Amino acid sequence: LTLQHGICNESCIALANSSYLLLQFKDVAGSKRLAELALLLLKKPQAKKYLPSVYAAVYSGVFCWYNHLKQSEKWLWQGYQEGLLIGDIEFAFVNATASLQNRFLYGAQLTLLEQDIELCRKRMIEYGQASQFA
Repeated sequence: LTLQHGICNESCIALANSSYLLLQFKDVAGSKRLAELALLLLKKPQAKKYLPSVYAAVYSGVFCWYNHLKQSEKWLWQGYQEGLLIGDIEFAFVNATASLQNRFLYGAQLTLLEQDIELCRKRMIEYGQASQFA
């Protein structure tokens, strides 16, 4: 639709999700290009509310194919914090979960990781979310 009718505020989500889908077809270069376009569209002020869902697709999936997991950590944590601020609780915790899993996989300090897992677990309960860390 974006190609036929032009860019709208939701185009960043469509591009991010399409980039994730391209990974299933092993098109890493095409996936990377769509992910980069999705991130560019987030610079539009009206698209900022979609940051948590775009970051979840791009930084928990697409960029992991060609960047070290550690490079996505700050962006995933930003997606978590931004999601809490704007009320996108679902994608806030998708980003938090991805960040915590990445930190475990690349060997972050376990005592600090445990503290953040506990913080997220408590916040998930506060927001009525099911925790996979329980």
